[in-house]
Amino acid sequence: MTIKTQGGQASSLGLTRRAIISAAIRIADAEGIAALSMRRLAHDLDSGVMSLYRHIANKDELLTAITRSVCEEHPYPSPPPPHWRDAVRLAVELDREVYRKHPWTLVTQASARHFSDTTCLDWMTDALADLTDDPELARTLTLTVWSYVQGASIQRVAQQLLPGDDEPGQSPIRPTEDDFAVGLEVLLDGFAQQAADA
Repeated sequence: MTIKTQGGQASSLGLTRRAIISAAIRIADAEGIAALSMRRLAHDLDSGVMSLYRHIANKDELLTAITRSVCEEHPYPSPPPPHWRDAVRLAVELDREVYRKHPWTLVTQASARHFSDTTCLDWMTDALADLTDDPELARTLTLTVWSYVQGASIQRVAQQLLPGDDEPGQSPIRPTEDDFAVGLEVLLDGFAQQAADA
């Protein structure tokens, strides 16, 4: 991918933005987001650090790029399912899969500096159109369900984020899949009631 110069620095011959993003995702998946740095990335790519900056302006841009990339692995379908409940359930499963495969996204998606793409918010707002014609209520309901999913996902991936000797069964507050499913349906029932009362 690269050619070493006499001074020990690597040229950027063959280095691409896509290759940088893919390598960064591999590091974050294997070792956590704290292990990801431009220097570590350059080492893994056998490149000079300055060569990376020709493709990625800084660490913030890198985190934004890798977050967007893994989210695009599980896109919301267009158009969404016709019934709002089915649309929410599908979005929940897609989001949970991203968090399962890439636990660090729970951190980067929560940072406005690293993830400000409103595409999913717009999709969910449109999907809730048959529940409410109030876009602000739809936005509030969307943020509520995302908060629920993220909170449950933190417990689901805790062992990946904080490796250790704990076993899932040791925690009395760890939700089961049944717990999550029941909680989601209760939440959706509340959405329906809120829309009816609005």
